[in-house]
Amino acid sequence: MKLLGKSKVITHKAKPKIIYPLVRLPKSETDIAGENVYIFKTEYNSKPVYVISLDEEFDGELKVIKPMSNKTLEDRVEMLEKQFMSLQKQPSAEADVLSGPAEIRTQDPRRVKAMS
Repeated sequence: MKLLGKSKVITHKAKPKIIYPLVRLPKSETDIAGENVYIFKTEYNSKPVYVISLDEEFDGELKVIKPMSNKTLEDRVEMLEKQFMSLQKQPSAEADVLSGPAEIRTQDPRRVKAMS
């Protein structure tokens, strides 16, 4: 199981006297929009856990595996330095967008009042 994101439970008022709790899923899960889901409730460390499943036959057995981190501090710093260097080498996409005719709202120079 992996963390997809963080969301706040909000209220949805279908009718004046009917209120539902509502949780939004991240954009990455838009492929399940429109599907029927089944919601299961269990408890972990005396707190409720909700599981959303596309399978009605879900048995409730979940295996949560915490990834092992055997990397030393030096390895982690080296990996971050490599990522930082690769980001520095990439040309800025903003510089290309802000120069030239793309700066002007209209791409047709005949519609621009003054050109320098």
